[in-house]
Amino acid sequence: KLPKYYAKDQAVTDALTKANKYASGTITYDFDYTKETLDYNTSKNWVKISKDFKVTLDESKVGDYIEKLGSKYNTMGSSRPFTTAYGSKINVYGGDYGWKIYFDKEKAQLIKELKSGKDVEREPVYSYKARCRKSAKNDIGNSYVEVSISNQEVWLFVNGECKVNSSVVTGDPTKGHQTYTGVYALTYKQRNATLVGENYETPVSYWMPFNRNIGMHDASWRSDFGGTIYKTKGSHGCINMPPAKAQ
Repeated sequence: KLPKYYAKDQAVTDALTKANKYASGTITYDFDYTKETLDYNTSKNWVKISKDFKVTLDESKVGDYIEKLGSKYNTMGSSRPFTTAYGSKINVYGGDYGWKIYFDKEKAQLIKELKSGKDVEREPVYSYKARCRKSAKNDIGNSYVEVSISNQEVWLFVNGECKVNSSVVTGDPTKGHQTYTGVYALTYKQRNATLVGENYETPVSYWMPFNRNIGMHDASWRSDFGGTIYKTKGSHGCINMPPAKAQ
């Protein structure tokens, strides 16, 4: 019985050329502190050639690779080592701050580049970016706001230098309004906002939300801050600050 295809048939040689092209490109991901390379040794296993010599990429395997990248390099919500203003070394976790690879868009971009067969160096397609990336878990940098619920205190650090320090009043845990911990990015900053919630409508001069309707703001109606005020007369979850400090 004669074979349907021979080694020098056009369909066979075209399939070989296309398959080699799909696996020939090298994709180098730049993560600032390190680089990750996808080359032939991995991508060759994603190339599929059917019995009638149609060449395709196994998109499920491409997706698996991006999932692994995410588990290795995404930091959003993950635990990070952090040194507090008092010098204590703790781990902070939760919140919406950090690096996160945009799975669908990165997958589409990677498939396009693999099919081109070209060498590419770039950062992944992100859905969220942090300020910096000095190591696998160090993405906070040295410019940030630190809030201590136990000490009822806030600090603003800019390039490692403390620019603002103040007592605050956080959410009242006895009424279910505790301020949630985590690492967040400021959503925006607004002058002269009106905060609206259950049974209140309060104008403030400085509004800095970071967790939906929870944020930092001035509280001109308070004469005292700090201590244990938050345990009996705390906020609805926000971080109340003296007006001058909020500014």
